Amino acid sequence: MKQGARLIGASVQRLHCEGGLVTAETDGPFVIEARTAVLATGYAMPEIDMPKLHRTTSSWALATIPQDPAALWRDQALIWEDSHPYLYMRTTPDGRIIAGGEDDDTVDPAARDAKLAEKIMAIREKVKRLWSRADTRVATAWCGTFGETSDGLPLIGPVPSMPQVYAAYGYGGNGITFSYLATQVIGAMIGGGYRDWFDDFALDRDAPAFVERSSTSEERRQVAFN
Repeated sequence: MKQGARLIGASVQRLHCEGGLVTAETDGPFVIEARTAVLATGYAMPEIDMPKLHRTTSSWALATIPQDPAALWRDQALIWEDSHPYLYMRTTPDGRIIAGGEDDDTVDPAARDAKLAEKIMAIREKVKRLWSRADTRVATAWCGTFGETSDGLPLIGPVPSMPQVYAAYGYGGNGITFSYLATQVIGAMIGGGYRDWFDDFALDRDAPAFVERSSTSEERRQVAFN
């Protein structure tokens, strides 16, 4: 904004390309025209079908009250379970434990929010099992929705039906890394640069289909059977 950009408080409802311009119609009084547009809105594109290799996932997390320093694990390293659903745990400078996971395919925000109490209880139980010294009293809890892809790579590049519109989606749990990568790739594309490896992130690339998630009860039955 200090360099002349304008920040407009409105949501884009419709995008279309014609006459060498991208036109964005908003839910306010604004109609925006540009030579190119970049969509970095997480997991939804206005009136554009998402690629088949993309799906929406919801996640839940909590922050505990500050812990007794003696009760925390060595070096306060990040803990991340390789399980489904996973659990991650980390600490904050003031000694809290942040823990999260319990992802599922909930898309509707109201339905996602309604699961908060149940999901937080499950996360607390897992934290206590994994680190019994933890005081799992919750200071705050939250949830959110994000997009992920079947091959784990983000969606970065032109929208197939709108070559003047670029998208950056499907970061999964790697937003810090992939968002920086997107700035480099899309910036190069708009500037006329191209590298063969850019195709690895194309929205219309070939990718494996998603494997259906098994429920917790199904996993337990399978474990018992094995």
